[in-house]
Amino acid sequence: MSASPWLVELHRQWHGARGKNLSAGARPFSRNWEDLLDDAGLKSAAERNAARAEAETLGKEGRLVLRHHKYRKHILESISLPPASEPWLLSLVDAKSAHDLQSQAIALVLQSRAGGHPRWPESWQSLCDRVLSGFEHGQNLPPFFWNKPDELGLLLTTLHGLTAREWPANTLIRDASAALGLPSKLLEKKQPALESGLGVLFGEEASLDSLGLAGSQSQVAIHGRLSLHFADGSIQHFEHLRAAFSLSLSDLQRSTRISTAAGQILSIENAKTTFRQAVAANVQGGTLLIATSYPNAATKRLLEILPAALPHYHFGDTDVSGYAILCSLRELGVRPVRAFQMNWSDKEDSEPLSEHDRRILPALKRSPLMEDCLPFLASMERLSRKGKYEQESLGMPQLAGWPFWKSASLSL
Repeated sequence: MSASPWLVELHRQWHGARGKNLSAGARPFSRNWEDLLDDAGLKSAAERNAARAEAETLGKEGRLVLRHHKYRKHILESISLPPASEPWLLSLVDAKSAHDLQSQAIALVLQSRAGGHPRWPESWQSLCDRVLSGFEHGQNLPPFFWNKPDELGLLLTTLHGLTAREWPANTLIRDASAALGLPSKLLEKKQPALESGLGVLFGEEASLDSLGLAGSQSQVAIHGRLSLHFADGSIQHFEHLRAAFSLSLSDLQRSTRISTAAGQILSIENAKTTFRQAVAANVQGGTLLIATSYPNAATKRLLEILPAALPHYHFGDTDVSGYAILCSLRELGVRPVRAFQMNWSDKEDSEPLSEHDRRILPALKRSPLMEDCLPFLASMERLSRKGKYEQESLGMPQLAGWPFWKSASLSL
């Protein structure tokens, strides 16, 4: 027998307020009666009267506590769910307790850890251990949540499948979804959670683009002055100097070329802080700023149709991934890409190189495109640590315009 709509709504509201707590409730969970009926969608007098009769019966059985008007006893003002009745309500709506959800989630993580990983065994075990440690203490490690075991299972399986193989460059995200036996749009739908999971796996920000996948809604964040030129002769100007703007892959694909009065391109890895700081300092728009880690399809198209003679500098972190991003930009072959403030320096108490770092570092050292960075890469490998690598360590820009940082002006 299915639960009445008002009881289903009572459970929904209880779950939103207390369903994630592993400890037993200390006080009854109370709701205004008329508001509860409204939230349950019970509009007619017959529906509301039937719900009232059911509530009165449950009150007599001790399942619920009813509070009536002090003088007009026929008016039901509120109902309360005592802590002792919470298991009864869960059973009634066929829902699981927080402890059951926690146990199910822990079992899923243990299963994933036992299965191992063909390409990143250390990183996968570390991810599972961190998630498991949190779950056992009732804590989440986003995007992994113990109280959503169904979503957790799908996320772990999909993340494992995505990273267990090497994808050909520019594999369409929907093709990858189908190759994994998933609905064609699932990877796009789950992209934020998957990219967050990649960050936990690799210990740094990562994207589906870095795996070689190309999204259909690819965009690139830009600051500065530019104009898009289209095949029909029309031109669209962008002169948004107060804030960055985004261009989509579809708009860039329709463009035949881009013109700009900027003196140089500066691509910046950290979109959340360093890019925004440079935007604030780029008051005249004399530099075309581009936010990019591993270049996505929109970024690649943008660089392709910008003037070939426009100098390109890239400002990234000086960890292994930062240099790998620089290498990926150089591999595009559109124009030379000069490293900007990317001189690695040691820090004795810095993080050790991860499994991901150790895997990609040898290929970077062998690349003829990275000869200028070889001393830094060799030092990292020899010391087996990341050093002082974050862009933020250089502080805020000190100049209102190119090259923004006084330290950069000494090396240009």
